[in-house]
Amino acid sequence: MRTKKTIALLFCIALVGTMFAGGKSFSKYPGVTVMTLASGAPIHSANGLYFGPDGYLYIGSTGGNEIIKMDSNSGRILDRIGAERGVVTPDDLTFGPDGMLYFTAIMIGEVRKIDPFDPAATATTIATGLAGVNPITFNDQGRLFVALDFFGSAGLYELDPNGVQPPHLIYGGWDIYNLNGFDFSPDVGWLYGPIYGQGVVKIDVDASSPAPVPVISGIATSAVKFDTQGRLYTDDNDTGRVLRYDYGDWGNGQVLATISFSMDNLEIDSRSHVYVSSDRDGCIAKILPNGNHVLISPGGMIAPNGVAVLPRPDGGDSVYVADIFSLREFDGRTGKALSVVPAGIVSGGITTFLGTLAPDGNNLIVSSALSGLIQRWNPLQQEVLDTWNDPYMPQGAMPFGQDMVVATELLTGQVVRFTPSGREFIAQLAMPVGLATNGTDLWVADYALGQVFKILPNFQPVAGGLNGPTGLAFYPPDGSLLVVEANAGRLSRIDPATGNISILAEGLQVGYSIPMVYNSVAVASSGAIYVTGFTPGLRMNLLYRIEIHR
Repeated sequence: MRTKKTIALLFCIALVGTMFAGGKSFSKYPGVTVMTLASGAPIHSANGLYFGPDGYLYIGSTGGNEIIKMDSNSGRILDRIGAERGVVTPDDLTFGPDGMLYFTAIMIGEVRKIDPFDPAATATTIATGLAGVNPITFNDQGRLFVALDFFGSAGLYELDPNGVQPPHLIYGGWDIYNLNGFDFSPDVGWLYGPIYGQGVVKIDVDASSPAPVPVISGIATSAVKFDTQGRLYTDDNDTGRVLRYDYGDWGNGQVLATISFSMDNLEIDSRSHVYVSSDRDGCIAKILPNGNHVLISPGGMIAPNGVAVLPRPDGGDSVYVADIFSLREFDGRTGKALSVVPAGIVSGGITTFLGTLAPDGNNLIVSSALSGLIQRWNPLQQEVLDTWNDPYMPQGAMPFGQDMVVATELLTGQVVRFTPSGREFIAQLAMPVGLATNGTDLWVADYALGQVFKILPNFQPVAGGLNGPTGLAFYPPDGSLLVVEANAGRLSRIDPATGNISILAEGLQVGYSIPMVYNSVAVASSGAIYVTGFTPGLRMNLLYRIEIHR
């Protein structure tokens, strides 16, 4: 369980890492202004870290679908190796004796390698069928090892770096479930790795029964690395500490620093300088000798998804953004970051992999396709009030009627309603995403069909020919519908009576990337419009404010 102190530290880093864009506005349509209200991290998520033979830091970004090459002194990004070169959802990564960069493609269960120094090279697959494959490392003899993490799978495997031989299972016991970023000790050749929430274990990969042996207990660690002196470094996300242990002295860890963000992985350079990555904030930090740390790459929003607006007692608007691993709150006028709640941290708290948001009085309806959950969340008390289970991956959800919510499902293509008596079918579509209502009528956007439909109180098509419609919202000032056309980078307005479509804003950095992550739109009581911008190709993490002047 995350401590109150650590939650406060997470809050502080969010305030620092989320940058206000200064109110710059643009629009080519009369009577419409568009401003970038807030911008986030330059990296969509920072996961595995490894120094290459060229001395630069390589960063796996699962959410960004890319591997980033960074100057660890300046934080300058030198190269982004993305999907166009066969890099898909990279989590952990390492260099092999052959100079190739090996990485785990966690979302597709593959291990791939690429020559990062050849701009024309594309990644080749060396292993498949490894659901949740995450940590990866070589030992001193050039043998390659990976393990499964999350996704309901457990297993430690040795791989053929050339991809000729199939993966060889070393150990498949559930006592290594959640085995994460690991490393080999430099002397006796044991594999050391973290079991999240438990501590560090070591495994003899050549033993006939290679069961894990506990080494360090009682820390919520996600990564282990050794330096050239044989000292072990690890993290404790419950307390924010980065720890160093002399080899064999496992009961006396030295606290190198206390970090103010959620840590994912770490790396040690040739001078024993420690670098830490954050999956939730997308930042990279360097630990200084005095115990402080400096952000060499800033954090903030990493994948702004759903958006909703709630009025504040002071008359302002709180704009909430579902940022996959965090629920972030911004001032609707200034873009100032007001709060952040880490997802999936506290037992009974908000679900992880946040999807869409919708207002429900003073509460929020939160969907999570990956978790299969819909929740009613009280942002002031930071507690879950109600939960609806939906194993069919709810992409969007909103209240509709007393004690009821409606949802769009990725796996079934259905729009359903959850009532006190259970789940009810409403409509069958191809790929329904965003929902909107005026309290009586219910509309839905279908990304695959490029259409918006009214589905309650009766089913009928409203508008077609849309280019990747995702987010949808009702606009009370004139009764129109607002729709994000993700593939066209624009926000359009639909007259639900005639189906006529007009463009409100173009040139938005929006773009549908992967299922469960899409751009959304919300309307405040003042009529201000908010749109989330998430584009893996352009590496943008934005929140727009759009106003229509009448």
